[in-house]
Amino acid sequence: MTDKLENSLVLKELGFDCVWLLKEKLQEVEKIYHAYTLNLTDSNILFVASSNITSSVEEGSLFSNIALYLHSQSINESLRLLLNLDPVKIKETIESSKFDHLFLLCNQLDFLDEEYQLVNKNKVSLSVPLSKMIQNSELKQKLWHDIQVLLNKVNGQ
Repeated sequence: MTDKLENSLVLKELGFDCVWLLKEKLQEVEKIYHAYTLNLTDSNILFVASSNITSSVEEGSLFSNIALYLHSQSINESLRLLLNLDPVKIKETIESSKFDHLFLLCNQLDFLDEEYQLVNKNKVSLSVPLSKMIQNSELKQKLWHDIQVLLNKVNGQ
């Protein structure tokens, strides 16, 4: 047991991490969140996306482009785009916003309480995360389709 500990300390001193430590670090990806509120004639839709901190610039840029398109569908000129929110701020944004539908571009709903998810399950749509869209342009087409379906549904078409 002492040999393992000594070897581990030597590797650490040399700047190497043990494989099991690296694996744990890879799973702990820090997230930031982006939000945009789309104001339509009869309803409001809150779009929320998550980004990995390491690739937040590219993902934030993609979300900004999505928000600009959505803004063209808006009934007013106010662009409520919030970028780089931490988990507490995104939760506060969701809880304080008055929206009829929540459109999520992320894998997990970890920033939403289970009770909230149950009560509002018909108001929440889940789509592909930004990171996957950047890697695969076909997923951008799927997002486009998902947004169109939601807008048609909200507009009663």
